[in-house]
Amino acid sequence: MENVLRIEKILDFCDVPQLFVARDAFDTLYLCLLYEDELLCRYTGIRISARRLEDFLSGGIDLRSLFIHPENKHEYFDVVFQTGQYQHERLMEKSLPEDKLPAEGYILSGDMRENVVINLPVKDRSLLAELVRKFGWACM
Repeated sequence: MENVLRIEKILDFCDVPQLFVARDAFDTLYLCLLYEDELLCRYTGIRISARRLEDFLSGGIDLRSLFIHPENKHEYFDVVFQTGQYQHERLMEKSLPEDKLPAEGYILSGDMRENVVINLPVKDRSLLAELVRKFGWACM
């Protein structure tokens, strides 16, 4: 299906992914931000280039700026987690209402990232590969 997103990296997590990077069937990058988690988890998504994503990941641009001024002007997506997958649909909104925007000053800093060491038996290395794929962890 072309409207399904696969999580590439979770950037913020609290009970459910709050902010994540995903790809569609055409390998296009999306940045998705949770705005509702009552019945279904609903996210606002924007398409994002690898260069601009790297600017955000390195702390060079804040999250609110990314969502107020997406690279593809006035292009927003509604992303819903249902039936075990993230599905996206283009919104017809020209701008986002305040309840779908992140707070001002949210900058992702490399210093905030958490290092976790997991020791797994060799027989479980496929589990480790799956964790790396889903959560974007680096293995050393």
